[in-house]
Amino acid sequence: MKDINPNFFYAVNLDDECKFWSAVWVDARCRASYEYYGDIVSLDSTYSTNKHGLPFASFVGVNHHGKSTILGCALLGNEKIPSYEWVFRQWVKCMGTAPQRIITDQCKSIFRVIKNVLPDTRHRWCIWHITKKLPYNLGGYRRYRELYDEFNDIVWNSRTEKLFEDNWYEFIDEHNLHNNTWLSDLFDDRRMWVPIFFKGEFWAAMRSTQRSESMHSFYGNFLHSRTSLVQFVHKYDNVLGIKEQRELEDDAAYSDVQIEFVKKANCMVSVVAEEGPVVCMKVEEEKLVNDSILCVLYDVHFDRSTQEKVPNRYVLPRWSKNTKRKHTYVKSSHDVSRSDESHVAFRGLCAHFYNIAQDFVNDDEETALLHAALEETRAKLTAHRVKKRSETVADSYNNNGSTSLNVAAVMDIQAPSKVNTKGRPKSKRLGAALEKSFKKSARRKNKHDPPVVCPESTQDVRFGGVVGQADPEQVGGFMSLLSSFSKS
Repeated sequence: MKDINPNFFYAVNLDDECKFWSAVWVDARCRASYEYYGDIVSLDSTYSTNKHGLPFASFVGVNHHGKSTILGCALLGNEKIPSYEWVFRQWVKCMGTAPQRIITDQCKSIFRVIKNVLPDTRHRWCIWHITKKLPYNLGGYRRYRELYDEFNDIVWNSRTEKLFEDNWYEFIDEHNLHNNTWLSDLFDDRRMWVPIFFKGEFWAAMRSTQRSESMHSFYGNFLHSRTSLVQFVHKYDNVLGIKEQRELEDDAAYSDVQIEFVKKANCMVSVVAEEGPVVCMKVEEEKLVNDSILCVLYDVHFDRSTQEKVPNRYVLPRWSKNTKRKHTYVKSSHDVSRSDESHVAFRGLCAHFYNIAQDFVNDDEETALLHAALEETRAKLTAHRVKKRSETVADSYNNNGSTSLNVAAVMDIQAPSKVNTKGRPKSKRLGAALEKSFKKSARRKNKHDPPVVCPESTQDVRFGGVVGQADPEQVGGFMSLLSSFSKS
């Protein structure tokens, strides 16, 4: 894939016996899209889709349609701290900068690694993984259904931090839950998962890793537990192609704003007070919560002098339909047919041109100057070739005899050992067995009520590239120019 596109990134980690241990790879288009969608990232590694049992992790962002977009993938040797730390360091090295915010499950290894590797990144726990554990941790109580509803109401509908804490204390006292260590730990870590503690922060509507998990469901159509590593990477490449096609289809049908506009019919507005140009209003919104309609009150302040109903800081370019996104110009590895052309000089020239083109792709005048420079270069190279052909045969032989091609030796990477993680269920979704027990517990209640052995030392095999974006027409012109002289 790197032969096809020099901006494709991958890093492979091997053990002392040269066995495959873990890997990170990012498609060139994904690398370029990180500029727009890399501020908020979801990571989930609770999936296994290969015959070696290696956990599969995917970095997922949110594109301008609010849909999931892939920002990189990894296969891990195990789920311990050194393995995650290597993956995170390689991924950040590839992208150049750390994300502003990241959402993961409650994995202790990931929590410690993010503190070490991404100290300035805001970390949030997946609320879905937490609420899915309610049947397991509260299912034994006689008033479980009441507990379940009250817990969700407090978590989702507390409008201030103080209100959440007051409601939580009341909830614990009313149901005598002081000795429930699971609830005690959750309250201690409330700033990691309760929505109200993230108020005022931009999360692109992400509260859980379900975006990553929905991607895993998407992968499930292409991958299975007997997939070899080579098949895995090639099928993953096909997944990228399908995702890109769907993004193009979404570009032609943008409806999110219209949906939000219709929702305003559920709001009743009344003026409370006026102080000069500032108007204070009460907005009452009807919401459907747990199959019942709930009225939520909001205080809204409007300044007539500025006529700004929505402050500019809330209108982000990432949602704009008219923003030109450079990653759409970048060819992915699945865009280019495979060929035998793998000369080092050819790949180097392509990478060089990508880096130049990405700076001048959005200005017509600069693009025209770049085209003119290419044509001028073509003319000079043609004249140079004619001059070389006019030289004597002996001189030609001497010049050709001095050239050499440096080809790196190919390392013989061995297949990984079978991973047998302690307690790992046989299904692809690692949490499937736990979720199944939750459902069984809930059904029972409704009936009665109306180890990995890892080497101590590893070695890295790293290959990186520079992110590049270019207009397809420019690339096409440059490719034809290279084709004319690459064999010279």
